Amino acid sequence: MAITIVVANRKGGSGKTTSTINIADGLARQGKKVLVIDADSQAQATISCGILPHQLTMTIYQLMHLMAARDNTSLNSLLKDFLQGDKAFDLIPSSPDLSALEIEIAESPAREGLLQDLLLEIEGTYDYVLIDLPPALGLITVNGLVAADWLVIPIEPSFLSMDGLAQMMGILYRINAELNPDLRLLGILPVKCDLRTNLARSVLHEIAHNFGEEQLLPPIRNDIKLAEAPSFGKTIFEYAPSCRGAQDYKAVTRAILLKSGEEA
Repeated sequence: MAITIVVANRKGGSGKTTSTINIADGLARQGKKVLVIDADSQAQATISCGILPHQLTMTIYQLMHLMAARDNTSLNSLLKDFLQGDKAFDLIPSSPDLSALEIEIAESPAREGLLQDLLLEIEGTYDYVLIDLPPALGLITVNGLVAADWLVIPIEPSFLSMDGLAQMMGILYRINAELNPDLRLLGILPVKCDLRTNLARSVLHEIAHNFGEEQLLPPIRNDIKLAEAPSFGKTIFEYAPSCRGAQDYKAVTRAILLKSGEEA
């Protein structure tokens, strides 16, 4: 059974997409079969993989419509037409069209469970599924949280980011109570960290105090190569495998394998 991880934060620019792509590649390099679903209409995960959304005709938008229509065509036979990219992991891309989906499926039965239905259709194909969610708490985000086993919350070490973290924890508790009691926090992932500063250390201390040291994943240090890699359509492991960013995401990957019950 695939382990499904959503990467989410209410705050934009939190390292959500960078973390999704690099964790996926890290898992794939550990021999895991990995699928990334870009469920954000900004399509940044798609673009980060070197794919131009406006050139695509089959994205998560069309796939979600198939699920909403309860099309009887086997999704396993169709899935290869949706998969894009040349990475060690598979990608279901996104496009700006996805922004209209919430209105279009508003009357669909079980509209909160469309992504969950999709994952059931492809059960047994992957070891891990990672879903990059939009920052807004809408129907697409709810779909991801309903479908997932685990939640990763990336956060910059600033006190303003703590509010976004508190909001995400509140959302987790609501989803647990109302829609998915099995969703668990895999970890809070500090990104863009300068551990030499008092601010970063203070924020990490505050997170550990409020949520427990065990909820902190290894921090991702500041590294310009993490910002450069997407412009070349590459993950950090492809672009600069010996840099700090690659070392840090390798440590995060090991932590995720251990915490999700896999061997590192």
